Amino acid sequence: MGGVAAAATSSERLIKKVTGIADNTATDVFTVTVPNANHAAGIKVSLLSSNGSTDAFESSRVAEGFVVLARTSGVATVTTVATLALTQIATVAAGATHTLAYGVSAITGAVSATQTFTIQITIDDSGNLGSNQVVAVAELINSEATGVTMS
Repeated sequence: MGGVAAAATSSERLIKKVTGIADNTATDVFTVTVPNANHAAGIKVSLLSSNGSTDAFESSRVAEGFVVLARTSGVATVTTVATLALTQIATVAAGATHTLAYGVSAITGAVSATQTFTIQITIDDSGNLGSNQVVAVAELINSEATGVTMS
């Protein structure tokens, strides 16, 4: 979309399903790699979560968020996470519910090298049963030619 992945003024879209998410535990979904160069990038994240175990599929929740990053060559990457928006939940009659949150991990890698971080999802189910799942779509918008990537 808009050019080769990781090229200047390009976007890349990735979809993943992660199952077996433990209750109220931040779980890595996407890994973002930032080369040691000048960068501006944004990652739109769309989420569909559902609770698992004995409460399986009693509620489904959707939400959207945005992660923005900045990096100057030789300086640590900085990330900021926008508040989840467009959130909504559907729950069967007398069913268990869950909450959904997301964030980013700490940045790894030296300031003189490529750095990485992960986008993490947390599902807090009402029964503390775990085994939850999420389907996540991430769309990366790249500014510079040396290109941020995700997997």
